[in-house]
Amino acid sequence: MKKILIGGSPCTYWSISQKPDTRETVAEGLGWELFKNYLIALEKFKPDYFLYENNESISKEIQKEIEKSLGVELLHLDSALVSAQKRQRIYGTNITGVEVPEDRGLKVKDILVPGFKCENLIDEVKFNGKDDTVDNNRIVRIGTIGKGRQGERVYSINGKSCTLSANGGGKGAKTGLYLIEGQVRKLNIIEAERLQTLPDDYTKAIKEGQRYKAVGNGWTAEIIIHILSYMNIPKDEPLVVLSLYDGIATGRYCLEKLGYKNVKYYAYEIDENPVKCALDNYPDIIECGDAFQVRGEDWKLESSLLR
Repeated sequence: MKKILIGGSPCTYWSISQKPDTRETVAEGLGWELFKNYLIALEKFKPDYFLYENNESISKEIQKEIEKSLGVELLHLDSALVSAQKRQRIYGTNITGVEVPEDRGLKVKDILVPGFKCENLIDEVKFNGKDDTVDNNRIVRIGTIGKGRQGERVYSINGKSCTLSANGGGKGAKTGLYLIEGQVRKLNIIEAERLQTLPDDYTKAIKEGQRYKAVGNGWTAEIIIHILSYMNIPKDEPLVVLSLYDGIATGRYCLEKLGYKNVKYYAYEIDENPVKCALDNYPDIIECGDAFQVRGEDWKLESSLLR
């Protein structure tokens, strides 16, 4: 039996989307307390392998403290290498030998649902005159609506998508706007799932608005699969997995995609919508609730369920 700890503490308090006077840039405050739950679980659970994820945009000082606390050098990987989405993230892991994945050259046009028509058409677009016929392996902004705020920017399908988000407003909220088959629209939920390299309708158990949020908060599956593929664990080995801030159980999906079938998966997650989605895909997941429970003096994985 092998033990694996995975997780990505919420970056809400560390994010550059926060106002400068409220964003946390040092290793203290609510954001750091959320990360400390992961450290406590690491100490108590004593996994054979661990994997921690967070946003590349968090301050360099916090990144250094994460490296120091985990005792590893962070990996800096962009989901754009394995998906059609620009998504820069940091990964802390004791899995050794992980190389940068090969660029698969995927673009927004590769993940579109053919013939999809948006009900709310957007007519008043100010295009910037950029050539939209040349393939680009980057985000290509070709126009704006309104004042051009984050949810009002129009991108080319011949480039990467902007980073999916869990929050934000505007007509392109959470996905951005794209010129697709003669109409400007945001991406539909299937397309958003594909940007995260998840199966179509993976989040079908929850309402559409919550689906976008859950997907935006999640992991890019193919990046996680790439990292976990370097674990030296036979596929028939029993696994006990502890997942903190589990979300929609992307970690469970990744292990299955890698061929691990004998998995006992414990998930700490407090948002009922991701939990519902996770259990819809994997009814055998053991949902444990709030990650702060790991701080209990007598906490053990099995005993934490007796509440």
